[in-house]
Amino acid sequence: MVQIRTVKECDDFEAIYNLINDTFQRISGDQKSVYGVNGEVLKNQYCNPSSSNKGFIAVKDNTIVAFMGVFPSNVTKNGYIECGFLDGSESILEELLRKCMSVIQERDGAKIYTFASTKFGQVRNKGITLWEKLGFTSDEYAYITTLLDLRKWEEPEDFDLTGIEPAIEMNYDNIKQILIEDGEDAMVELFQNQYSPSKNPDQVILTLRDKVSNEFAGIAYYRVVVSNRGSENEFLDATAFGLHIRPKYHLNLDEIRRFLKGSLISMKQLNLYHVITRITLKNFDVFAAMVTEGFHNENLEDANVIRLYISV
Repeated sequence: MVQIRTVKECDDFEAIYNLINDTFQRISGDQKSVYGVNGEVLKNQYCNPSSSNKGFIAVKDNTIVAFMGVFPSNVTKNGYIECGFLDGSESILEELLRKCMSVIQERDGAKIYTFASTKFGQVRNKGITLWEKLGFTSDEYAYITTLLDLRKWEEPEDFDLTGIEPAIEMNYDNIKQILIEDGEDAMVELFQNQYSPSKNPDQVILTLRDKVSNEFAGIAYYRVVVSNRGSENEFLDATAFGLHIRPKYHLNLDEIRRFLKGSLISMKQLNLYHVITRITLKNFDVFAAMVTEGFHNENLEDANVIRLYISV
């Protein structure tokens, strides 16, 4: 008989971590990939009294055979889940999912999300199939990670910087609000996880003004980080790069490319070596502009994901 209950501080969180990690490797088919936390982190996530996260386990013969945890969004009332289960125990996930759905319903949320790893252009794999069997629907667009070696990127001569300027009026809350208004809830959460509300010197924000209205038509932002800190090969990179074009201004591809180039020029001026970013293919013109400038996904496919959702 299987018992399903809320996790307790005395539960074996290393076993729970192993369940999640083994499931991640089994579904992705990549034994080299490692789930990016550990048992102690999981215990703090689900047993800390100040946390709103909830975790549930299925126990059979004194063995944890499945786990599912839900963590409410910091942006919306919706939630995200993570799970792990022994091979052959998929049927238990339905009951665990109902427990997680109840948590989000109590917060007046409408959806639960999860992520499945996916290769570029892939529309079917074990992860997607698993979640669809549980009633999830895939988002229309995947999220991919792309990289550009700035040392090999050549700055154009006589570049037109008209309307591209450092953000004096723009701050953390302004960017969040614009992304929310433009329906980019997933990108808001990504931004919130990567940036600080305080004006740290490592955070750079640029804006592009619409030529007709003089309103902000585009926002670019990135963080400067030290790579290989303390080694002889220490250098600076740009990470968490975002390039958001406000849909109501209908910028053409040439203007989007100009804004992208202006952002890359600012990175070159700081002597940064690389720029890395996760983007959604929803904004295909931005993706096309990045590819044209030399961004690529090579050796980064393991970081590509597609989001799936289910209504509660």
